[in-house]
Amino acid sequence: MRLRGSHKSPARLTECTDLELYLKVREGGSVGESAFRELYGRLAGNLYAYCRCLAWRREESDDLFQEAITRLYEGALQGREVSNVAGYVIKIARNLYLNMQRDRKPVISIEHDTLAVAVPSHEKTEMLELIHMAMELLPEDYREAFFLREFADMPYEEIAKVMNLTNVNVRIRVTRAREKIRKILEPYIAEYEHEQKKQ
Repeated sequence: MRLRGSHKSPARLTECTDLELYLKVREGGSVGESAFRELYGRLAGNLYAYCRCLAWRREESDDLFQEAITRLYEGALQGREVSNVAGYVIKIARNLYLNMQRDRKPVISIEHDTLAVAVPSHEKTEMLELIHMAMELLPEDYREAFFLREFADMPYEEIAKVMNLTNVNVRIRVTRAREKIRKILEPYIAEYEHEQKKQ
């Protein structure tokens, strides 16, 4: 699989849906490669951020991301039927992560890294950084549901499929995650509003 090269994606590919691009990957050759490059460009940001949400160690999240992208590509070439490409690659990453967790011995580690959401560094706001900090304090299942809803902008139905939960359970987790984050951020928000009034 090559993502770098001299080929440019034909302008028409930008008009294709994710599913149309996925189907074009099966054609192979320059068309398939261009279609996958376009698809990669659309999915990579959210997928990588999701991998960072699951695996806070950068090395693990990088491996997770690369393996998920590779499996997406291989699935397309093998003719795997998919209805929602973005949801499918998120599901791949989640299953890979669960397998990784199952296969390794329990370890305790403290990470001080923050979630790398696909937002240009010059546009990152202090509040976004605070939200990332608050997310680290959430239970893993709440954090995942919150991320998929608020950052990946996935519908509750798709999140339910990815996490093997009911719609109701997903909504509960997202709501509780929002409440916890709001509670964590209350002092920071109050201080921010106080500073704004002084200006």
